[in-house]
This record gives sequence, C-alpha cells and structure tokens, in this order.
Amino acid sequence: MSFKAAQQFFVAFLVSFGLATGSVQARSGLPDIGGNAFSTLTPEKEKQLGDVLMRQTRGSLPMVYDPLLDEYLNDLGNRLVARANDVKFPFKFYWVNNKHINAFATLGGNIASHTGTLAVSESESEFASVISHEIAHVTQRHIARFVEAQNQRAPMSLAAILGAVVLATVNPEAGMAAMMATQGAAQQSAINFTRGNEQEADRIGMKILADSGFDPYAVPEFFYKLTQQSRFVNQQLAFLQTHPLSQARVSDTRLRAEQFERRYVPDSQDYILSKARVLARYHFPTKETVEIFQQRLSQPGGNTKANLYGLAIAKLDNGLLIEAQKIIEDLLQQDPHNLYYVDVYTDILLGQNQYKKALEMLEQEYLIRPNNQVVTLNYANAAVKAGSYRLAIHLLRNLLYYKNDNILAYDLLSDAYKQLEDFAKYYEARADLYYQLANYPKAIDDLNEALNHIGENSRLENRRVEAKKQQLQAEFDRLRKM
Repeated sequence: MSFKAAQQFFVAFLVSFGLATGSVQARSGLPDIGGNAFSTLTPEKEKQLGDVLMRQTRGSLPMVYDPLLDEYLNDLGNRLVARANDVKFPFKFYWVNNKHINAFATLGGNIASHTGTLAVSESESEFASVISHEIAHVTQRHIARFVEAQNQRAPMSLAAILGAVVLATVNPEAGMAAMMATQGAAQQSAINFTRGNEQEADRIGMKILADSGFDPYAVPEFFYKLTQQSRFVNQQLAFLQTHPLSQARVSDTRLRAEQFERRYVPDSQDYILSKARVLARYHFPTKETVEIFQQRLSQPGGNTKANLYGLAIAKLDNGLLIEAQKIIEDLLQQDPHNLYYVDVYTDILLGQNQYKKALEMLEQEYLIRPNNQVVTLNYANAAVKAGSYRLAIHLLRNLLYYKNDNILAYDLLSDAYKQLEDFAKYYEARADLYYQLANYPKAIDDLNEALNHIGENSRLENRRVEAKKQQLQAEFDRLRKM
C-alpha cells in the first residue's frame, strides 16, 4: 500500500523534529524522565518507559508504516519470543527506513530493525539471528541494568540517552559523538554494549534461534559476512558500530553453533516476498528498480515469484500500471488470496480509478479475514479514494479497537473525517496520531481544536473529549514529575 499522503506527512513531521540529541526531547514534548525515580527499574516501570520512548522514536526516525512488512516482522519476532525465557512483557517490532545493516532494542520489549538488514540477508535464518540477538538483550535486561547502574552514579536524562541512540541508528559516528559530548565517555556503553553483554546476547540469541527451528550456523555466517564487508569500506558498518564485533567473538559463535545440529531451513514465502518488497520500495533507487529486477529475472534461476513480485512493484511505482497489472494478475491466478499480491493489485486498480473493482475484491478478502490489518487498511484506503468515507471510518474504528497504535489507521481516519467536514472528529483523530508519536503538546492542542468544533448541544461529546484531554494532560504531567 503506497499511502503517498501519509508518507509526505511523516517526512514533514521528521524534518520538524530534527535528530539532534537535545532537540529530540525538546521538540517532541517528551519530558526528562531520568533521575533517581528510576534507579531501580521494575518490569512495570521498564514497560511504561519503553512505551513512551518507543513512541518518541517513532516520531524521530523515518519509520516504515507498511502493514505487510509489519505483519511479517511481528510474526517472526513473536515466533522467536515464544522460545525465549524470562519474557516479562509483550514484545513489539518495528521497521526503520535505513539501508544500513542494523537493529536495536529499547526498554520494554520494543525492537526495531533497519530495512537494510533484511535487504542484505541471504536467508531467513540470518535475518532471524539479528532479531533473536536483540530479544536476548531485552530478556537479559541489559539496557535496564545499564540505566540502573548509571542512575546509581548520578541522576541522568534517559531521554537524552535515547536521543543519542536514535541518532546512532542513522549515523553511528555522530551518535557516539553526541553521547560522549552530553554524558561523557563512560556513557558510550549505552550504544556499545559491553563485551560480556554482547557475548551473552550471542549465546542466548543462538539458543532462541535454534529452538525456533532456524539454523544456528546463520549467526557466525552473518557475522563473517559483516566483517568481510567492513574491510572494504572506510567506515565500519552501522551494526558493527552499535554491536562491536571482534574476531574472537566470531570464533566463539562458530564454536557455539557446532554444539547444535546443522539443519537446512527453507525460507518462508513471507520472508522471500518481504525481502523483494523492501528491495523494490526501500532499498534500490526507484528509477532503477525496473531494470534491476528485469536483470534478476534474466539470470539463471532468477525467474522466481519474488523477482516477479519485485518487478510488479517497480513498474507500479514508476507509473507502468498496465505492465504491473499483467504480472500481478498472473501471480494472483496461482495464489488468489496472497495478501502481498492483493496489496499491489489494489494500488494498481486505485491508480487506474477502478474503485468499484477494488472495493469488490477487498470486500471478499475482508469477509475471509476481517481482523487482518493488511486487508482492513487496503479496504479503508480504497473506500477513502472512492469517496465511501463512512465505510472507511467503520473499518478503521474496528481495526483501532484491537490495534490502537496503528499509525496508518489514524492517518486514514483523520482524512476520512476531514472529507466529511466533521472537524471535531478530524482533530481528535489527529490528536490520537500525535499521541502515538509522543508529541503530547500537539495532541493536547488538537483536542482543544476538537472541543472548539463540538456543537453546544453535544454535551456528552464535549465531556468525553474534555475527559480525554485531561487524561492526556495528567499523563504528560506525571511523566514530567518522574
């Protein structure tokens, strides 16, 4: 799903925030939540902080809001979490639109992967090895223990540390400089975990990987590829900056892998198609994607569904709708309910103004999978394009009932209300969107705007929105006092 308007909104939002360590906190409205109050981080406190900090991260980095990729990453991540020990809270997984190989974990079970990590992986086991490593950092409470240790030395700003970590995921060298400038050289361990922590995450992550049915040998193989790549560039790879990798560590993971039985694990179709989607839409330059996938298809063994799917996306994104439609229709004949194909076909139909056909197809998919976010968001997006705003609102409100942090849903919902000129609901939906990005002041401002548009006779609605604003203000005040 393209959602061009949503992408433009988030690009503008990112630019308005900036990525300097200080401005991340100040402009997002996120309070300083460090200090002695969190000298001991219970799992409850960690989850509370983690949720706020992850929302701040979503408001500060170029996140990927793609329901297909979101479904794949969270399904894979939770499959790995199911085999982990010491899981104290639900995990959530996110994408950052960045071509560099990297992944990072924050407090409270929130883990993000760069799109570049999936793009360069050569097997699903390799990609899963990175995610299982980050899961191990969380279950072993490496980040929480770092925060506790630093608070015992002196009160500090956890938000400032996160700001440097956020910056490091985009520019590792600048992130380290920001960390050292604001917190001192000792704080660099907030980005570069200690050698012991990294080895522990390697060991536990490998066990999680193996217990989940993946190939444990993918860990040393992926590490070896990273070290070989770093030899031919002037600057270390982002992953090696945030996860220091010595030759001894590579050897250690190789020895540990030998304790497990070597297994051949075929890549899942979701992995193959997700990787093709990332390559076509987030990795290669758009103007070059058609030629790249045509070359891949012409190579021996390259005539695969993944490369055909990638070529269809490339042609769609370059405006070659008829050619893209032919490819996708052929793929749909083989697998008519494949959501990767349905998603691209929807965008092709919308690009041709075939709204009725798109709505009819998606209605049938919705009857089969009414709670699937890919189907629902495509259906709602098509409804908005077709002018069926009340249908879109119905679909989105149902989705948000059980997935209340969905950024695209709030964006589409606000658009639908705006088209209906229901400005009270429009501003309320925008407030919900800004809340998901930890921008409390902007969310409260939009709730005030919503109150201004509620009619004088709508007392119950006025009280509901006022109560929502007061609750948000109380949460903001409570965070500032921590």
